[in-house]
Amino acid sequence: MKVAKKISTVLKALGWVVLALALVVNIYAAANSGAAWSTMQGVLNTYQVNGGIFARQCFDRQYFTALRSAAVTKGQAEQTRIAQVRADLSVWDEALAQAKEKLAVENADAYYAELAENFDVDAYRAFYEQKESGEETRQLKKAVDYLDETFKPKSSKKVKVAPASCEKNLAAYYATLSEAQGEAAGTYVEFAETVAAMVQQDLADGASIKSVKAYLEELDLEKYAEALTAVQAQERTATEDVCDDFVRALDGMTEDRMGVFAAFFQEQYDLLKSRYPDENVGSIDVFARTLGALLNDGEFDGALSTVMKQARSAALESDKTGYAATLGTLASDTVKKSDESNGIGAVVALWLLAAHVIWLWVGGVVLLILAKVLAKIVARITLNRLENAGIQEDPDILLRVNHLKQYFRSGDYINKAVDDVSFYIKRGEVFGLVGESGCGKTTTGRTIINLYDPTEGDVYFDGLRISSTQNGLPVLTRSLKNDFEETCRRKEAALKEQIAKEPARKAELTRAYRDEVRQLKQEMHRRIRQAKTNALESSVEKSKCVEKYREKRKEELTRKFEADMATLTGEAAEECRSRYEVDMKVAAKDNIMTKMQMIFQDPIASINPRMTVREIIAEGLKIRGIRDEKYIDDKVYEVLDLVGLVREHANRYPHEFSGGQRQRIGIARAIVLQPDLIIADEPISALDVSIQAQVINLLNDLRNKMGLTILFIAHNLSVVKYFSDRIGVMYYGKMVELANSDELFAHPLHPYTKSLLSAIPYPDPHHEKYRKRIEYNPALAHDYSVDQPTMREIVPGHFILCNDAEFEKYKKELGL
Repeated sequence: MKVAKKISTVLKALGWVVLALALVVNIYAAANSGAAWSTMQGVLNTYQVNGGIFARQCFDRQYFTALRSAAVTKGQAEQTRIAQVRADLSVWDEALAQAKEKLAVENADAYYAELAENFDVDAYRAFYEQKESGEETRQLKKAVDYLDETFKPKSSKKVKVAPASCEKNLAAYYATLSEAQGEAAGTYVEFAETVAAMVQQDLADGASIKSVKAYLEELDLEKYAEALTAVQAQERTATEDVCDDFVRALDGMTEDRMGVFAAFFQEQYDLLKSRYPDENVGSIDVFARTLGALLNDGEFDGALSTVMKQARSAALESDKTGYAATLGTLASDTVKKSDESNGIGAVVALWLLAAHVIWLWVGGVVLLILAKVLAKIVARITLNRLENAGIQEDPDILLRVNHLKQYFRSGDYINKAVDDVSFYIKRGEVFGLVGESGCGKTTTGRTIINLYDPTEGDVYFDGLRISSTQNGLPVLTRSLKNDFEETCRRKEAALKEQIAKEPARKAELTRAYRDEVRQLKQEMHRRIRQAKTNALESSVEKSKCVEKYREKRKEELTRKFEADMATLTGEAAEECRSRYEVDMKVAAKDNIMTKMQMIFQDPIASINPRMTVREIIAEGLKIRGIRDEKYIDDKVYEVLDLVGLVREHANRYPHEFSGGQRQRIGIARAIVLQPDLIIADEPISALDVSIQAQVINLLNDLRNKMGLTILFIAHNLSVVKYFSDRIGVMYYGKMVELANSDELFAHPLHPYTKSLLSAIPYPDPHHEKYRKRIEYNPALAHDYSVDQPTMREIVPGHFILCNDAEFEKYKKELGL
């Protein structure tokens, strides 16, 4: 079991070390990846990707892996290294690509909604018709200009003659033709383009044409019809006009305007991607805004190729600020940072830890869990070995303190505030603990009530062990080592002195010294092992005592409930049942320490000035789990009445009360939980003399009414004699004498007790005139160089700290 406990301790320490290392590495990672993370976070925010703590951990892992990759490939080409680092950051590509696509759809939908709300369909139709009219004029002018240029008259003279236009001849002929053939003649623009095409073909075939007029007079109408059909087919193929498609979409406009716009732009986007599969035409939102700008451009020819060129340019501009470009720049910066930092020793190993810091956290937590589980197993096995978590105590004894030690460590110095103190307190009695300031009285009380964890020793309350030396074990270990080292120094000095006197026995004396030191060291290690065993068992017993107390408390409540229910009916029975359920819930989380309360010395420092009297008194009830405000109010008013205050005081603050009233509030806070034991730590020393008697009488009344047991700590022996049944005298952390009140005052034995009693003033001038103070000097009063003192019972109930010689002397003094 000791080995298992040691393994548990090692695992726990190792777990905390690993967690501390993880924290340090996390701080390093945060400090060194901050700028890079800011860049990455900007990208994530742009594309609305979660950039929380988990994303940061993932980025740090990739970033420091990239730094290591750049360090390992330092001798390679820079572009190769950047590509490798970029690959390390590629974990973000899929998420960002999906986010980019989603954001593009959202932006496109927003653009469609904007068009649906603001686009003026009639105005665009007028704009389109004007644009189409201008296009027909350009086409007609092109055909006429070709014919005029072809049949321009040749002149040898230097005089410039303006050529005659053939448009009048064309217009006159088309008027006759269209009248005769109707729609079969085509439009006037188509007619002009057809004639120009026929002229161009005939000239290419070698025909001789004098003028347009002559050509029209001999025009073959069948040949014209074929040429017109070819021109019309060529127009339909070559003039794939996006503007026409858009106008047709507007002509089919429905109430779902946004849907019409979305369908048109998506159709054109799909068409463009299928027509130019190798071109980067960007995302749907960039394309939609690009095409929207072109449709409103009077110079736009409506060609899909023009749309492709503009979309490609817009996509390139968008990619310059996109995540791919940003990650590429980040990869380049990472390579530079790796080269700058790689000169520092062991930095690559630190990057490895930073990249896998999450596993440090996991490892640390796992180690702590294993330590906890192993400790639980050890505790369970230890509990199985212990038949009872406590002792078979005398029913009359409520509190027993066995060999209590409370040490405080400052560096290697150990302050033995309480050193091997033992006593017991019977139910219903007042046990007085006296001694000068600094002797350990208050420390003893605080250790008993678990405000301090004892260094060694046991505290039993109602037969259950309520103390654990687990936290005090390191201090005890250091104290034992200090004692061993001090003893060795003394023995070494004695050895040197003996060798100086008897040089011939040097070898014999040295051997004896070493044997003695070896035995002392073995004894020290034995005591340390025993202390560790006691610490483990005390910890387990303390936890077990809580369980046993709760079981005991539940049994008491159940018995009382069953007895009450046997005599109650109706609403009274329901109320009793409700109260029982509340009490059982409280008992399930209750602690045996609630049966032990403390009254502190300073009534000002021990009370929260920002809380009302009701809140101060009710705090203990709420900690126990009581939430019934009516029940709390009733209990508060009840204890206020018990301590001599009125219920109107409940809503006041501590500064509104006198010192005596504040102490009454402290007493009310202590008794509201109906404790069995009250530790009164000099409750009257901070009060006026006139108030002291009132507080003592109040405690006496409460003792009788509530059956309280009181540990009364004080240095005023007159008060202690009046109030206490038995008295223990402490000096420098040790109990030097213990007896009932009358016996101690009648037959004080220890020199320190006599010194204390001699200091008590009496209200008698004649007595005071002849009263003789007894000074106590331990160095002169005792000789413990050979025989160490122990606590011995000289007469029944009267104990004194003494050695054999002093014990015989005290027996003679008592006439025994």
